[in-house]
Amino acid sequence: MASPGSKKALLCVVTLLFWFAQYIYIPFLTPYLMTLAISATVVGAIIGAYGLTQLLLRIPLGISLDILRNHKLVILVGVFLSGISSVGMLFFPSPVMLFISNALSGVASSTWISFTILYASYHESQQSTKAIGIINVCFQTGILLAFIVGGFLFGRYGIHSLFKTSFASGMLGTLLALCIPHEASAKGTNVTVASLLKVVRDRRVICFSLLCGVAWFVVFATVFSFSTSTAKALGATGLQLGVLSMLYSVGTIGGSYFVATRIAHTVGEKWLLSTAFAILALYCACIPLATHLSLFYPLQLICGLGNGVLLAATMAFAVKEVEPEKKTTAMGFFQSIYCIGITMGPVVMGMLIDHGGKLVAFLAVAAMALACAVLVPLIYRSGFLDHRGASSPLRSNPSTD
Repeated sequence: MASPGSKKALLCVVTLLFWFAQYIYIPFLTPYLMTLAISATVVGAIIGAYGLTQLLLRIPLGISLDILRNHKLVILVGVFLSGISSVGMLFFPSPVMLFISNALSGVASSTWISFTILYASYHESQQSTKAIGIINVCFQTGILLAFIVGGFLFGRYGIHSLFKTSFASGMLGTLLALCIPHEASAKGTNVTVASLLKVVRDRRVICFSLLCGVAWFVVFATVFSFSTSTAKALGATGLQLGVLSMLYSVGTIGGSYFVATRIAHTVGEKWLLSTAFAILALYCACIPLATHLSLFYPLQLICGLGNGVLLAATMAFAVKEVEPEKKTTAMGFFQSIYCIGITMGPVVMGMLIDHGGKLVAFLAVAAMALACAVLVPLIYRSGFLDHRGASSPLRSNPSTD
């Protein structure tokens, strides 16, 4: 029987390989797609396929896991698909097959819930927050390594080397995942149809889920798609694209950490969120106006900081007043809603570029982020988040800012 320490270490390694396989080609995918003589709208649809399958699968998968209670199987499928999706991109570079392949990658990411729940089950209940923190560090580390290695490989060997490396990482992760002990007693997700219907009546859950969706909309419309193609047009090499993505990732980690600091608590919810959206608006407005690649480096870091704050803060604020037994359900709903942003961001951006040009597209997304920066304080001032109504099953003491 495997020791608790070895089980934790094994799952951490599998997690790192999984996200490495998922993200190694992401910064370079849009520039590659733009060379295939397809429209920006089609490029956006291919990128958006990653979020579409997550949007469709996250809640049904959460409900199914309460019945199956087999997180090892789900993890195996997820890691395997992370590698197989790269094979489709490598050998079948047609728009339809690229869409299907990226959709399969989204199916793989939908299994993330099993990674987090299984890893948390290796810890005592009072250490669950620490466990989620550790597994998320593995998640972020895998992405950061993917950007570093991806930049080096893309510069020397091209996009096909990234697909091959992704496949190798996915298959190695699958072999290691076979060694994960089956935990029949691992906790389920508590995501049921009845509990979901109750959660979606909570105003804080709905509001912060939508705000997170906007944040992901902005990121997938820019950072993970058309920002890289803009940098490529300015002469960025593969290594430089990797560095740009790495700076964004470093900023995201820093922004996520900042949310837990005393300074962030002093700033308060509404101004923390408003400032972060303003940062994203600034980034989107500056990228199409940048005339030299050197300007991209600080912009990527700043964007990462703003988005890191938004992703961590909206997640924390969405569930902080939810009853403990409903937190997992609320999180499943939260993740499904923000997948709308992942899906629609690159699609809308591609359409805007095709019909109005890159400057108009980036400024339109900047206006959306700026509108959120203005709207957030107004929402707090209106009291919308403080009064849920007597019928709310999640009613608790009103939150203060």
